[in-house]
Amino acid sequence: MSQRPELIIVGGGPAGVSAALWAVSLDLRALLIDESTVVGGTLHHMYFVPRDVTGVRGLEGAGLAAIYAQQLADVAVQVRTGVRVASVEVAPKGAPVAVVTAAGERLEADALLIATGTRRRRLEVPGERELEERGVSYSANRDREQLRGRTVAVAGGGDAAYANAMILARLGCVVTLVVREKPRARPEFQAGVAEFPTITVLTHTRVRAIEGSTQVEAVALDGAAGASRLPVDAIVIKAGMLPNSEWLGDAVARDAQGFITVDARQRASLARVWAAGDIVRPALPSIAVAAGGAALALADMRAELKGAS
Repeated sequence: MSQRPELIIVGGGPAGVSAALWAVSLDLRALLIDESTVVGGTLHHMYFVPRDVTGVRGLEGAGLAAIYAQQLADVAVQVRTGVRVASVEVAPKGAPVAVVTAAGERLEADALLIATGTRRRRLEVPGERELEERGVSYSANRDREQLRGRTVAVAGGGDAAYANAMILARLGCVVTLVVREKPRARPEFQAGVAEFPTITVLTHTRVRAIEGSTQVEAVALDGAAGASRLPVDAIVIKAGMLPNSEWLGDAVARDAQGFITVDARQRASLARVWAAGDIVRPALPSIAVAAGGAALALADMRAELKGAS
């Protein structure tokens, strides 16, 4: 692409790819940048077949990501992977929007769409990183064969934690759900867990450490009764998601948890900057909502840059 892009899209998940495809339809020159070496974002950590995606059957996240990459190639969208954006410039009114990469490259465009999504929250306790893939798991579905029939702790109190506990129970596991405060899971998930006699729920309890030399052997807990040690073969961590927004600094308004605040047109606080996908904390985080938010952003962007037509 010899001309400067009219639009820079940061993030190659469902929102970013949807935005890039809409940019082609709306006659906007777009550059999509993603820190990963392949597009798809958190789809690469989705080890189940999503039921909210129309027109696609039987594909887990990685399969959908491969389709996204092919769609971008089919319409010749310029994509740069393996590039981390480190900051966005607050420019004078009327000046181009600019981002700066971690390598120091400055990229300009008429508009910017932020679609950097979220990442899984780690417990950040001793043993977590050291024993990853050796009993520390982030998906019962992905690791179902390794976990089958084992004694497993699940850390988290939301829908995903409760769903993973039920997956494990159906695999013949003895499961302990470790919930830091009160459960956040919807009532139907809590009721489902209650039906399994092999699932124990510990509320107001946190994981202090994950123990083991070459494999997970136990988790150290802090609860209402004090410190304790729970022997387990593995732990599945489902502690929620964090927004990938630290690189924005104070340039764009964010809420207390770091999610970008946008208006009904997906506009962020900085002029000619839009945001879409999980980074804006949608009421229903999903592939469908991310793609729809990106479409709304592109329609508004097209009207801003070229006038409604």
